[in-house]
Amino acid sequence: MSNFPGFSPKAFKFLEDLTVHQTKIWFDEHRSEYEEFIREPMKLFTDVLSESLTKKMVPLWGDPKRSLFRINRDARFSKAKHPYNMHASGLFTRTGDKHSSGVLYFRLDPLGSRCAAGYLQPEAHILKKLRQGILDNPKAWLSLERSLKRKGYELDYSHTLARIPRGFDNVPLEVEQAIKLKGWIIRKQLPRSIICSKDLVNEVSSFAKDMLPLLSFGWHVLEKPAE
Repeated sequence: MSNFPGFSPKAFKFLEDLTVHQTKIWFDEHRSEYEEFIREPMKLFTDVLSESLTKKMVPLWGDPKRSLFRINRDARFSKAKHPYNMHASGLFTRTGDKHSSGVLYFRLDPLGSRCAAGYLQPEAHILKKLRQGILDNPKAWLSLERSLKRKGYELDYSHTLARIPRGFDNVPLEVEQAIKLKGWIIRKQLPRSIICSKDLVNEVSSFAKDMLPLLSFGWHVLEKPAE
């Protein structure tokens, strides 16, 4: 397996400077730093992490050309109009692109790097199936949550509906909050000491391995034939 030595501390310096200098002139003058400390290391990290995931039998991988988010922002529909992202990130999926349900997410960020896994902002028809999957097998869902908690992980319950969604009746009390979730997400913070070390790949791939039961629950639900 290839090696990834970790990101350089200069990656954080570049992103911190970019936060202050949100202009095309500044970015063009410092493009070589972006390529050296952000873009090329992110591409290598994507390849090496994909190898590690395969070795751990986690069916996720990334493609440096398709999996990474651009540094340029699409600010057309955002109140924040700054032209550049102040972090670097990518998604790892079963197809290797960003358009697949059930993901591993990595974010290099001077304000707090992290990885996350689950079903992030799923489309309405996917979210409906995921909710139905919980309702169809609440015991399996509760067992999954207990298993994750034993490993020290908890789903993010900060983004939920105020009420049980329309069309879901007779929801057991113990899974009400899960049914109201707008997505299933678990996050793990990554300190700079890990980000800048050779341990980063194993740290993220081990997290992904721990998340496999959550991802698999959703994949099973989404691939279940309609009755």
